[in-house]
Amino acid sequence: MHAIVLHRWPWQEHGLLVDVFTAENGRFRVIARSARSAKSVLRATLQPFQLLDIDVSGRGEVKTLKRADLQQAFPLTHLALYSGLYLNELLQRLLPNDTELPELFKAYLDAVELLQKENFIEPILRKFELVLLEQLGYDFSFQEEADNGQPILPQQVYRFVPGQGFVVEHGVNEPSSSLILSGQEILRLADFQQLDLALLQQLKKLMRVALQPYLGSKPLQSRELISAVLKQQTQQINQEAKS
Repeated sequence: MHAIVLHRWPWQEHGLLVDVFTAENGRFRVIARSARSAKSVLRATLQPFQLLDIDVSGRGEVKTLKRADLQQAFPLTHLALYSGLYLNELLQRLLPNDTELPELFKAYLDAVELLQKENFIEPILRKFELVLLEQLGYDFSFQEEADNGQPILPQQVYRFVPGQGFVVEHGVNEPSSSLILSGQEILRLADFQQLDLALLQQLKKLMRVALQPYLGSKPLQSRELISAVLKQQTQQINQEAKS
């Protein structure tokens, strides 16, 4: 079966414990015995951002890796690398065990291939987040109100409720952290191919709010790395503009 490595840890003296994601069985964990030994070809094979063909054995929660052959590599660097780690961290946190998710698997491969080629990462990440929510059954409508199915109106103001979707904003006893958007903004967000920078930032905020209930309170390390890199890039641009 085809698989990608989400994360790996040392196991015993020479082995690895590896979280993998497959189209047929979702996320599961395997033991790769002797994978860290000097002569093992698996040292280089069991790396993130590589499409593998694997065989496993065992029926328990942790299976044994019998074989892993490299099919395709997606070498990522700099911001693309941290973005790829973000995708992996999302999948580690959210994927159910032993669940068939072929469309999500394809979406992941499409995303890392684009990260390898494109400099502008925001649309790539947002598209994957939307597919992830949809495939896990956490999606919401950009066209209809969550509570009554009425069409979203451009002139109306709405509040986003995680796990539900958009409801009319009444401005009474609402949490200060609520995400408020106009109907016009929501309808434009639905047209993913036509988003400008300002709307991409709105979509980024929306995705964070939508994902938060399922991610829990523990911060995503990859998200902090991306923020640090983007901050550094902004500082460099400002310094160059002043010089």
